[in-house]
Amino acid sequence: MRNGARYQIFTSSLYTAATWIAPLLLAFLLLLTQCKFAVAQLCEHKSSCICEMKDGSGTIDLSPLAKKGGQPKFLDMPATGDTSKYSFNPCFSFKEGPANQECMQSSDIAVCQIQDDKYYDVGTQTSALFQNVGQGTEQKIVYKSSSSTKQSFVHLVCDPNISGGALAVIGETSSGSETYNFVLTSKYACLVTKSSGLSTGSILDIIFFVMLGTYFIAGVLYLRYKSGARGAESIPNYEFWMNLPSLTRDGCLFVAKGCKTEESYQRI
Repeated sequence: MRNGARYQIFTSSLYTAATWIAPLLLAFLLLLTQCKFAVAQLCEHKSSCICEMKDGSGTIDLSPLAKKGGQPKFLDMPATGDTSKYSFNPCFSFKEGPANQECMQSSDIAVCQIQDDKYYDVGTQTSALFQNVGQGTEQKIVYKSSSSTKQSFVHLVCDPNISGGALAVIGETSSGSETYNFVLTSKYACLVTKSSGLSTGSILDIIFFVMLGTYFIAGVLYLRYKSGARGAESIPNYEFWMNLPSLTRDGCLFVAKGCKTEESYQRI
């Protein structure tokens, strides 16, 4: 066999392998670019004021909202879910009530419950922990009492139009649960993105689209000048790409049905 014929067979085999490997590699990169959204939403706890996105894309910082000087930002606010009042201050501790009460004796109060002239510690600053809510950027801060099993959940809602902060006090919705809920709405609850550098997701996006363009351009040129293909036949793996929408639809339906197949026959 002549060298030219061997070279042609080699290049043809190499192209055939590449045209099947490339779609799989592109699909894998596409999956990574989709998965990065879920990873990017993880906001890691840095302090009682700050959490930072795991991919370094931004931070949530409540410190501009906090009040200093031992006073709470939100003072003696009535709850909608119980008969108590609550005081809350992000980032910095405060004191409230008579000298013999928990919220005055402790130097670490974040959330104070006022009930029947009693001031209870229902969350401390040192116990503050940011937690993700679902797969979005929404966060909540969990505060735990130092003197009991009581804990408070402050859900953060981003609103760029509210600078001073608005606190909705829900309180203890289930009597005896010792769990207290609040909703803090503010522009400081919004994710502040970093303007410099590229995130991991952005790099994956660039790699994906560069490889996708290279795959199609190289495939079209090869099929046109080596195989004489014209029109739709010059698109590498034309049938695969034409079937991709229906395959994607079938896959989504399969997952939506709980990965269960429909029986096409009845038992005899």
